[in-house]
Amino acid sequence: MLSKTKGIVLSFIKFKETSIISKIFTEKFGLQSYIINRVRVKNSKFQISSFQPLSLLDLIVYTNKKNKLGRLYEVNFDHIYLTNHQDPKKISICLFLSEILLKTINFQNYDPNAFIFIRKSLLEFDNMKKNYENFHLQFLIKFSKFLGFEVSDISNFSNLQLQKKEMIEFLNQIIISDYSSHIKTTSLTRNKTLEIIIDYFREKTEMRINLHSISVLNKIFV
Repeated sequence: MLSKTKGIVLSFIKFKETSIISKIFTEKFGLQSYIINRVRVKNSKFQISSFQPLSLLDLIVYTNKKNKLGRLYEVNFDHIYLTNHQDPKKISICLFLSEILLKTINFQNYDPNAFIFIRKSLLEFDNMKKNYENFHLQFLIKFSKFLGFEVSDISNFSNLQLQKKEMIEFLNQIIISDYSSHIKTTSLTRNKTLEIIIDYFREKTEMRINLHSISVLNKIFV
């Protein structure tokens, strides 16, 4: 059966000589795995560039409840990013967010509003030309409600007693501000805040959230 849906690419791995398997968060079906045959050959029906982390796609998919691996019939860009896949700093943020989404997105039952939120956030991120160094922090705070443990204020964090005043104030601003807000801080404070938020996610999901992209992310904004 063929179905239309929008999708957000989270990852892909090579499969055999010419194919890949991509994990895509879809609007209709939640997180799905699709095999894309012969994508790594010349004149392929599909372009491997379509499966970069957090690409926004329009899909026509084959659905088969008996098969864990779906297949794609047609792939088009829902939106072609102007900056998210061009700016090296934004690429690092996309890699980080795709990694954490892949680890957490099935923590709660599928909520279609989560897809709407992620897509809208990525479109806003694409339009940001400056002052986006805190985007990933704000995204995590806002996304927490779709995982069932919404961060509403600073009191949600129980591990701040030994933190410096400026770090606590910065975290509070991250919680209450929207993406367009310009919140100045040091790279050290920003990185420590990310560590605290990730620890909070680990505590609430009881998952092993070990992110390979954090070390890169911590170096790009100085």
